[in-house]
Amino acid sequence: MIPIPVFWKQYTATVHGRVLKVVPCENCSTEYVYLIEREGSGVGTSMYGLNDEGAEGHAKSAAEDTLKSVLENDFDPVPCPACGHYQRYMFPKLLETKWLWIQAVMLVVIVFGCFSAVIALYCSVTYLERPNDHDFGKMVAAWSVLLLLCLIGLGLSNFNKFKIRHFDPNLEDQQARIAIGRSRAVTRAEFERMEKGTSAN
Repeated sequence: MIPIPVFWKQYTATVHGRVLKVVPCENCSTEYVYLIEREGSGVGTSMYGLNDEGAEGHAKSAAEDTLKSVLENDFDPVPCPACGHYQRYMFPKLLETKWLWIQAVMLVVIVFGCFSAVIALYCSVTYLERPNDHDFGKMVAAWSVLLLLCLIGLGLSNFNKFKIRHFDPNLEDQQARIAIGRSRAVTRAEFERMEKGTSAN
């Protein structure tokens, strides 16, 4: 069997873009506008270097399609600049940055829980093969540690679910939320006035 060498050249492209998002406020019905910026990446492959130009074009086209989709569907959690209200659909993005320590601790608990489970099983097998007080004590201690870690993990999981269920960023200081909104957005009326002033000049 004769080996057939396979080689290719890969092209990548990254494009940046921005678009204005218009948001109707659920609380005060004010429409506001903010700018969202994203980037899109694409890849193109030329087998044996036979279609380098096509692969490069495909990479750019794929990057542009990705960027277009992201700009159409993505959003930033920007509160209303008039009343400071975060829209409900923005809550999940705000949650991504909240209580990260819970996820970190849960990960540590899971890792230690896996080690504890292995040790507990090993101690159990050792005790069953040759029962004695020393191995019995080690087995009880190992299973006790595992049980404690399970209880900690369960408690953290329930605490996390409780926090998510009761999470409402609109209960935080309104003036602080309005300041965040004004730093990122303007009302649609203000935006249209600015556009008119720009076109008049």
